[in-house]
Amino acid sequence: MLNITHAAGAVIGDLSRAADGGGGLRIGWSDRDGVQALTLAVTAHPVAREEVVTAPSGGRVFLAPDAAHYLRDKLLDVRMDVDGCFRFSINDR
Repeated sequence: MLNITHAAGAVIGDLSRAADGGGGLRIGWSDRDGVQALTLAVTAHPVAREEVVTAPSGGRVFLAPDAAHYLRDKLLDVRMDVDGCFRFSINDR
């Protein structure tokens, strides 16, 4: 199962509350023209078959099935870049 750092959970919680008063971060899977990539979007609620992971700080992540499989042994973290923007990273545990 995906692990979420305290910092990432806090940022996800803040983004979710600012966007729609709740919800979480959806991580999906895109396979377009042979290029596979993860997608991220703030959303109000999970959809059918999505796995819900709650961070210790309360932020929730909704994982599409393909993304959940890929992320099962990963760690979601966040850092602020020099421009003050948050950048999520996915790392091995």
